[in-house]
Amino acid sequence: MTEINGYRLLGELKTTNSGFSRWGFAQRGANRYFIKELIDPVYPVYAELLDPAVVAHKKAICEAFEQRSALLYNRINAASDGNLVRVEEFFRWGSHYYLVMEKVEAIGLDDVQRIDAGDKLRICKALVHCLGRLHAAGIVHGDIKLDNILFRRLPSGKVTGKLIDFDNCFWEVQPPRPDEEIHGDLVYMAPETFMMMQTEEGTIDRAIDVFALGVVFHQIFAGCLPGFDARYDYPFEAVLDGRRLAVAEAVPAQWRDLIARMLEGNRDRRVSLAEAEATLKRGEAAASSPVSGSSFFEIPGDL
Repeated sequence: MTEINGYRLLGELKTTNSGFSRWGFAQRGANRYFIKELIDPVYPVYAELLDPAVVAHKKAICEAFEQRSALLYNRINAASDGNLVRVEEFFRWGSHYYLVMEKVEAIGLDDVQRIDAGDKLRICKALVHCLGRLHAAGIVHGDIKLDNILFRRLPSGKVTGKLIDFDNCFWEVQPPRPDEEIHGDLVYMAPETFMMMQTEEGTIDRAIDVFALGVVFHQIFAGCLPGFDARYDYPFEAVLDGRRLAVAEAVPAQWRDLIARMLEGNRDRRVSLAEAEATLKRGEAAASSPVSGSSFFEIPGDL
């Protein structure tokens, strides 16, 4: 069985829903981990076969990537109080870079659909909480989507959500330039991200995470994407064409307006994450049967 830096792979690395990477599971000692191999950048291991100038250029790119990534992952780990899945190790092995995280035993969206509205609210609050921790650290996730959320059943029987996959994270004060390649799932892409990709103008910030999280909230409550005309392939296309995304009746009435505001096409009018958090807290306080008797946002660990 293949071994990478002491991690014994438990199968072939896959590319399913992985973008520019391969992933799988590995074991080290008695523990099992999620491991991801990044496709880019590629370290010039066989330098003797390349022009020295090319080698120097490639090494400079890799060194800058290493420094940026190490700082970013350290900051993410410091921001985590349970629901941001920590990066256990980041290293280069041969020509590729690898990320190692804990292996979380997760349940699927179908299972989430079977829990009651109060527990769904708890998941949404956990996601707002951990994303808020990330934003407070000055980091934009950049790839919020259902595949990057692990739904975990706690010993109490409650279900929470954990946020993973920080490949597309960026410092908010240093967003991707319009001329740089931007990765992300088109289903969850904010309209301003696509416009920047097309026109090479503008900027992106934490508001793109709020839009994507609005799509995820709709899926959690209704089991489907927000509604848009069949002539469009993706939500952002409908928004850019002046259409509003429809919030399904399956979403509890008290959360429809919030999700609609998260899906606002104009980022200046889109609800902020702090406002979304306050709305969720007010909704819980007003409920006759609150999800928790204490302040949800002050509880460390698995929420």
